[in-house]
Amino acid sequence: MPHANKAHTATVNRIIRRYGGTTGYGQNIDIQSAEGLIEVETEATIGRGLRRLKKLGGTAYVAVTNKEAIAEALRATRGSAIGVMDPQGNILKPAEVR
Repeated sequence: MPHANKAHTATVNRIIRRYGGTTGYGQNIDIQSAEGLIEVETEATIGRGLRRLKKLGGTAYVAVTNKEAIAEALRATRGSAIGVMDPQGNILKPAEVR
C-alpha cells in the first residue's frame, strides 16, 4: 500500500535523512524513527493516516507533503496525542506518548 507520488517519496526521504529511521511498510507505516511512527500524507489522505496511527501505540506524527496541508493536519489532530510535521520534518505540534 505504499504511496507512489514524488512529493510523498521526497518527504519520506527528507525526514529519514533528518531523524534517521527506516521505512516501515511491513507495518503499513511510512517511517519508524527515534521520534516515533510517522505517516506522510497529502491533504486528501490525512484522515486515513490518522486512522492508521490511532491503531498503534507510542509516539506518532503525521507529516504533510506540502505546506497547504498544514492547516488541515493541525485541525485533524487537535485534541489528539498525534503530532504534526511539515514537509521538512519540522515539528509543528509535538506528539504525546500514548
